[in-house]
Parts: sequence; structure tokens; C-alpha cells
Amino acid sequence: MEDTLEYELLDVIEFFYAKSWAPATSANYSFRNISDINTYTISRSGVDKGLFHVKDFMVVDEFGNATTKYAHLKPSAETLLHTLLYKIFPEINCVLHTHSVANTVMSRIHQFDGQIILSDYEVLKGISGINTHEVSVEIPIFKNSQHIASLAGIIKNYLTKKPTIPAFLLASHGLYAFGKTIAEAKRHIEVIEFLLECELQFRKAL
Repeated sequence: MEDTLEYELLDVIEFFYAKSWAPATSANYSFRNISDINTYTISRSGVDKGLFHVKDFMVVDEFGNATTKYAHLKPSAETLLHTLLYKIFPEINCVLHTHSVANTVMSRIHQFDGQIILSDYEVLKGISGINTHEVSVEIPIFKNSQHIASLAGIIKNYLTKKPTIPAFLLASHGLYAFGKTIAEAKRHIEVIEFLLECELQFRKAL
């Protein structure tokens, strides 16, 4: 079953790369393994996403360590953010991360607000649990850090106290979104990327 999921996620990676949401070796992606729910298949570090293939996936445990078979490979630098989300939200099975121009710029503009508020967009109904455009949603923004363990602690403290839509931003960095399936996580990325692009274009038009 993991083989099927690898190819499904590979299709998503290729789609994101074609959309310019994963320049060079940036971005990372994972899913929860069905055969062992305490392990996760994740993209390994340092691979150009335009050249990514199923051989570039690896498996890590709940602490972000490579399992024995993959001990010679290096997981994504942000693996602990993935494992954190799976622990906080046991119902999710996929975590995706993108680096688009829109999400990077908008997260930089709003970083001191600590959030971006999206309101009254029809496309918001693409986020699970939302069934009307007459809604305002908050996407939290966290200060970026190279110390991933500390960053994971900050994100955990926020998300466990204030559950939000299945996404967050890292300032001047990128977007994380997640879902119960690979398809749902992909849809959440697409919706939010679209809306951040709308907000960016709206600012330019003012």
C-alpha cells in the first residue's frame, strides 16, 4: 500500500514543481504509513524537486530518525515539523510544504501580525469543514528558525491551545498544510496558495 501512496505523492510533487511552488531542492512532503502508523514516508533532503522520484522517499520513526533500511539517507531538515503534526492531529495522514512567491511574500508582510485573515472567498469552501464563503479564517504565522526542535515546540504550544484550519505559515519561508489523505492535503495547499495569490494581487492593485 505504501508503494501506491508513494506514486500518488510523487504526482503531487510534480504538480507543485510545475506550479513553481518548490524551487530547486526546497519543500518537503510526507504521509503516515499504513503498515506502521508510527512511521512516516518523507522526502529525503537535498533533492531537486524537478528530478524527484520514488527512490527519493525514505521512512522515519515518530522521533524523526531514519529507520534502519534508510540509515544512509538524510531526511528533510524539517522532519520534526511533520512528526509533530502527526502527533497533534492523529486523524491526519499527509503533510505538505510549499515555497511559492505568494506564500513567502505574504508571510513576510504579515509576520508581525502573527496571522493572515482570509474572508469571504468562495474558494474557502475547499478547506475541509467550511461550507460557505461567508467566513473568516486565520492562518497563523510563526517566525522562521533554523532550530527546528525549538520551532516545533512553539508550533505545538499554539496548535494544541488554538486549533486552526489545517495550515500555517513560516515567515519568509513557506506554507504547511495537511489532511486526512494526500488528496485532501493537496486541496488545502491549492486553496490557500490561490487565496494568497489573490491577496497579493489585490495589494498590487490598490
